[in-house]
Amino acid sequence: MVTNNNQTTIEPTLEFNEQCVHLLRQWRANEIPFQDAIEGLTQLSKSAEAERHTANWGRAEHLLGYMQHYRGNLNTSINHYDRAYRLFARINNRTRMATMDLNQGENYRNKGEFMRARRLYRSAYEAAYELEDIGLQAMALTNEGLVLISMNDLNAAREALLDALELSQQWHDDDQLPMLHCEIHHGLATIYLTQDDLQQAWEQALLALGTAEFTKEALQIGYANRILGDVLTAKKVSKTEDGKSIDDYYRASIQAFKDIRAEGESARSMFAQAKSFAARNKRLAAAKMFHSAMVIFSKLGMTDDVAKAAEANLSML
Repeated sequence: MVTNNNQTTIEPTLEFNEQCVHLLRQWRANEIPFQDAIEGLTQLSKSAEAERHTANWGRAEHLLGYMQHYRGNLNTSINHYDRAYRLFARINNRTRMATMDLNQGENYRNKGEFMRARRLYRSAYEAAYELEDIGLQAMALTNEGLVLISMNDLNAAREALLDALELSQQWHDDDQLPMLHCEIHHGLATIYLTQDDLQQAWEQALLALGTAEFTKEALQIGYANRILGDVLTAKKVSKTEDGKSIDDYYRASIQAFKDIRAEGESARSMFAQAKSFAARNKRLAAAKMFHSAMVIFSKLGMTDDVAKAAEANLSML
């Protein structure tokens, strides 16, 4: 153990952690603006630094990185996660170091640096395996599966996601488990859709939506609605049994991401809807949406997504 401000701890104090998480939950619930939450966490970070409580300081930097990631400020997020990693390394908190690798991998995945992201996920998984942390192993495998989808290695992606699903059966975290399952089902639906197995894709997309609605988390709701729109487009079904149209699902996805200012994911849903418009021969609507998504991707430095949107936009001309 390492002494910090006369305390022998490598973990944030309960009170400090609750203050941080409370701000995060208020933002997620759209109860306070993004900037208010950022300012609150920044003040907590400064107070922990002044008190020389390394674990508390690292925790505040962790959540600052998390929020900036979902706002699309990837370089800012990278800086916060780097700082958090160094702080947790200072007190040898290996679990939180592995968590920073996991989260940092998401930044590089969104920037299109897939190999770097995968290395970070592998590092997180190997540390979690040594620490016998089932939850962290499952999350690392899930994220590795998602980046493998981006790398078009679908067989390896499916194997990673199914391994993550199996591991998750041993994890008992009522808060995080449904969110993890949503991401796994969303990833599997994407794989089956790419492989034209529309029945499996539909079943996995419905499972993603069910877990998303249970969590009531905007991110999961956004992911699930987007993949449902994609599957309906491929199935060439204009409406579901409950009367919802393809575009209803895309609109719900875009709105969910906008509610928490997750600009990168909102733009990805716009891109997905544009592809759906193109498949339905709505070329003008598709071209406009491709262009709008491309502008946002460019602003956020999401280079892989920029290239895909630019190519798709050109095909509409």
